[in-house]
Amino acid sequence: MKTLDRYIVKQFLVNFVILYVVLMTLFVVVDLIVDLDEFLKAGHNWARRQTVARQADLMGQPASTIMNLIEADADAAQIARRLSISDTQAQDLINAATPGFLLRTLGVLRTVGDYYGPIIILVYAFFSGLIVVAAMGFTLTGLGRNRELTAMVSSGISLYRVAMPILVAGIALNVLALPVQEFVIPHLAGKLSRKKSHIKHESVEHFAFQYAPDGNGSLISAAEFDADHEQLNDMRVVVRDENGLQRQRITATQAIWDEDQQGWELIGGYTISPGRIGESAVDALDRTGTEVAFFKTDLSPTLIKTRRNADYVRLLPVTELQKMQSNQAVPQSMRDTVTRTKWGRISLLIVNVLILVIGLPYFLLRAPGNMLLQSVLCAGMCIGVWAGGMTLPELATAYFNPVAAAWIPVVIYLPLSAYVLQRVKT
Repeated sequence: MKTLDRYIVKQFLVNFVILYVVLMTLFVVVDLIVDLDEFLKAGHNWARRQTVARQADLMGQPASTIMNLIEADADAAQIARRLSISDTQAQDLINAATPGFLLRTLGVLRTVGDYYGPIIILVYAFFSGLIVVAAMGFTLTGLGRNRELTAMVSSGISLYRVAMPILVAGIALNVLALPVQEFVIPHLAGKLSRKKSHIKHESVEHFAFQYAPDGNGSLISAAEFDADHEQLNDMRVVVRDENGLQRQRITATQAIWDEDQQGWELIGGYTISPGRIGESAVDALDRTGTEVAFFKTDLSPTLIKTRRNADYVRLLPVTELQKMQSNQAVPQSMRDTVTRTKWGRISLLIVNVLILVIGLPYFLLRAPGNMLLQSVLCAGMCIGVWAGGMTLPELATAYFNPVAAAWIPVVIYLPLSAYVLQRVKT
């Protein structure tokens, strides 16, 4: 039986890899065609940055300043005057800003890989269950078409025994999604949260926010949040007392997040006490601020990103989700989502295994049959079950607590899978 198990597992894994590669290639090609101009522009910008940086190093000039001038369509005379170089050197810089076809092509390929690589990994984490079912269908269809299933049954081997290696390999492939979700995707969260318009500048979105509560009574604002460097620019903090009245105001030119101390290191930070009742305008102007170097708060960069994009929670590891559960700055509605997401990691794994079990009876046939019809029926059932597993926790939140809502699909599909599996005629 070990030889037979190895043969079936080999066929199953080959089909899984082929299906995964074909589906991801199809997805990338279709999505790439829709927004091809964005990638062409991004590839051109990357190639231009490489050539300009190389030319800037030769001239001993700052590459960032040169790129700003070129992007502003400055002519040779303006560049020469701004950088204090000759007109010939300025023209060389302009010429370098027009890279060759080969370098532009390399830039486009690099941009496509940089953008779609993380997405392909994310797709595996969320769609591995369906891909495993499809690989199972192709494997058993091939065995049935070659009359190998019939030969196994004729020799006294149970169809349950034939399905065992597929089930074990399918469980392993689904379990693999857990470490991918926990250790790989969080490091790619910045790239996964990008829009296509951001790839031209190789950065994520910078945005401002106003009066964000931090869970301790303070309100924090910033003119710009730089997610790449976890940095706030032009930070403003209103510190309030238990009655909601302002008791302190903090300003800083920049603030950088310190994970160890759970707070923001302030650059150019000052704290000013509020004015007293009846204070004159002259006295208010005479009040000077006190330097402050650190502000401890629960409003972390992760929470800022999550408030900006609710789907960002799905990209976080369990350790970060646990921190958010105990974070006072997280509103109750978001805390419920975090709890449901954390428990949903395990329940989704079990649901994916149950989907495989539900799909097996459509292909475990003792005699050759209409496999096209069986495939259509299996696809309809398994896609519906998978969609239910993704949406039922969201719908059940209105009636159950987040933990119970996350396990609702397992409770429903477990008896269903046992029922359909016992209908197999071995």
